[in-house]
Amino acid sequence: MKRPFYQTFKLTVIGMALYAGVTGLRGQSSFSMQIIADNDFAVFGRTATSVNDLIYQNDAGWPDQLNNLSTITFDLQPGDTTFYLLGMGGGGQENISGTVNGVDITTISVSMSSDISPYLTGYDLGAVAAGTFDANLSDVQTALPNLTWGSPTINNTDYVITQSPTGQGFHFDDSTAELFEFDAVDVGVTSTPEPATCWLLAGAGAVIIASRGRRSSAPYA
Repeated sequence: MKRPFYQTFKLTVIGMALYAGVTGLRGQSSFSMQIIADNDFAVFGRTATSVNDLIYQNDAGWPDQLNNLSTITFDLQPGDTTFYLLGMGGGGQENISGTVNGVDITTISVSMSSDISPYLTGYDLGAVAAGTFDANLSDVQTALPNLTWGSPTINNTDYVITQSPTGQGFHFDDSTAELFEFDAVDVGVTSTPEPATCWLLAGAGAVIIASRGRRSSAPYA
């Protein structure tokens, strides 16, 4: 006997709901940044368990940093839920400011680490002052378990901060480097699930649709 129309319609609705659920979990992983630091910075991504990718390595002095980032779009890696902005000071007024995905970083919940510069291989104030020091992912991974965390100080008087899109930012101590940690969802960004999670969801959906199909194919009295 032919499957009644409403049974076919029901299977279609289930399939569409499953698809919407999976794509909804994927969320919006793309984002943009406009960050300005005195003097240098890098951006890292973290899953629930570990920092696992370098998103951006700045290689420009502070006057050029905003222009370098104004047209670049980035993506969180699968499973990433946390951003780390690594602000690196080359001496003088150390600070970091700007926006991630259009959100002023001083308007969300942010934690600041203790000084990470002793863990950064070859940390050189001259290269940092020029905006060309490269921070290694492995160094940040090594440092994280040894850091202490607190609330950063908001500043709106340091000269470089006043040149940022927001006019305010975070200040840190002379010639140090600090990590600024915040949740991706606080700037409207959610990463895709890790591949194993996607396959699990897809498999569950296939089982549900198959079982519905078997039940609805039984003949009607």
